[in-house]
Amino acid sequence: MGFLGMDHGTREIRFYLLPENLRFSIPREKAARGGVLREIERRVELSQIELAGITHGMGDAISAITPIERVENRGVLPGGGAGEHVGGGERAFDEIARSGIRAVVIPGLHRGIASLDERMRALYSHMASAEKVSIAYDAYLKVKRELNAESFIVSDISSNTVSIAVNEGRIAGAIDACLGAIGMLHGPLDLEAIRRIDGGELTANEAFSSAGAVKIYPFSHFDEVLEPKNERAKLALDALLLSVEMEIRSLFALLEPEAIVITGGAGAHDAVFSRLAERLRELAPVLRIDGDSAARGSAEIARAVHEGEREILGIRVEV
Repeated sequence: MGFLGMDHGTREIRFYLLPENLRFSIPREKAARGGVLREIERRVELSQIELAGITHGMGDAISAITPIERVENRGVLPGGGAGEHVGGGERAFDEIARSGIRAVVIPGLHRGIASLDERMRALYSHMASAEKVSIAYDAYLKVKRELNAESFIVSDISSNTVSIAVNEGRIAGAIDACLGAIGMLHGPLDLEAIRRIDGGELTANEAFSSAGAVKIYPFSHFDEVLEPKNERAKLALDALLLSVEMEIRSLFALLEPEAIVITGGAGAHDAVFSRLAERLRELAPVLRIDGDSAARGSAEIARAVHEGEREILGIRVEV
């Protein structure tokens, strides 16, 4: 018996298998050409997967953890979302949906999620895509296990940055990538970006996808910023750290966290984690989770649903 988690990430589709704690990934471009099931079958017989937890895109067309056969349009509202569209996540979703594997689809954080603070729901139509819920659950299990606590802030720092507030085991709010801190590639639109959009130089999505650290120091690989070799790259890293710290501290308006969790492809890097931990440990213990958090959290959600949980972080489970 096993549980499979899928994270539809920015650059690749990641999978995690429990209880083996086996992780593997497929580049989005390769996934778009097909063969996702073949990659899964190389690691586990499909008949041995008891339940899979799936994330796809914004996840804003569903408000509960829902059996895949009941999900229309892959759980995404018409019109798509922000960021680059390749098609790998859609192909992976469809292959799993047709495979006969029992699966549940995890929603994103939006106005339809009842656990969210009503003020956050009034302010923002969308606060986090589906894989951030899985990251929050992975963080919840770690905080519960290591600190016996249930109130925390988790910040996922990678191509974009999203931070989530969990209060007494329920998601209370989140700050999406287009609202708060910059990531390595994506970030909120400032006045200059708005003027360029109005001037027809680029679309809003193009502006969002180039408003991260890359706008300060154009790079071809994350390490050029995370391990800076010149003053401009160092400035990009410093600005990223400032914006993330501002975002985390802003969520203290929602709760008094017993822990702060840092994760993501950039967040787990020593250059980011160590400096954030130094700045934030006066507020609460600071923990680190590796970049497999979303896929692992999806698998853990599948296991919890199989074991009878009917609410995950305040999000109901449909059966």
